[in-house]
Amino acid sequence: MSGSALVPITPNTPKYAEIVNALQRRIEQGTYRVGDLLPSESQLVREFGASRSTVVRALEFLRQHGWLEGVQGKGRIVLPRGHTGAPIAPERVRRLLRPDTFADVELLGVGLVRAPAHVAIAMSVPSGSPLIARHRLLTAADARPAAVSVAYLPANLAQGTELAAKALLVEGLVDSVRRSRGLVARHVVERLGARRPSTQEAAVLQTDRQRCAATVLLTVLDAADRPLFAVDTIVARTVGELTATFALA
Repeated sequence: MSGSALVPITPNTPKYAEIVNALQRRIEQGTYRVGDLLPSESQLVREFGASRSTVVRALEFLRQHGWLEGVQGKGRIVLPRGHTGAPIAPERVRRLLRPDTFADVELLGVGLVRAPAHVAIAMSVPSGSPLIARHRLLTAADARPAAVSVAYLPANLAQGTELAAKALLVEGLVDSVRRSRGLVARHVVERLGARRPSTQEAAVLQTDRQRCAATVLLTVLDAADRPLFAVDTIVARTVGELTATFALA
């Protein structure tokens, strides 16, 4: 990366997504409480300088994702959180998003990189886009290396915050992104796979580079389903293949 210019990431954010994010932040922060009526469509049109169809699209998106519901003769009211119908993230997912201060987490390094192709696809950015990468080593109960986990964050989101600092995060990634940039994570997509470790990964994990290892790629998204960051993890345990059995009838 020496001598290369930093190209800012400037995603083309749809207007309806801006409205979704703004309303979600207000709900998360208690500006609109459970049971409160949201402003009318006409008020939101004036506030955001958007067309009525754009406002309706944003409100419908929030309704479909369990943030609000329409009450005939009244308007749209805020629902309790957790009405999306999606299952709660399991411990294996939460572990990859939690702070660096746990005893089984070691920060290996933080720096500016170019987005690997599979990470760029997960984050909906061009391959090679500048990202801040936070490399961590996770250890097992017996203190043996368990996984190498790399959090990838857009450079223009992370720079100037603790997310780009070469220091431990005392908060999890989700909380750090929210506090530093006001971006609220709502969903996480988990993708499982397998690949051979790189030379560096094999050395850290003390594993055979010629054996395939399990991988987990998390993509964390906001209420408008826009990727905020990704976490790419390779596990020390080797796998021959990933299999599953399903009933057809």
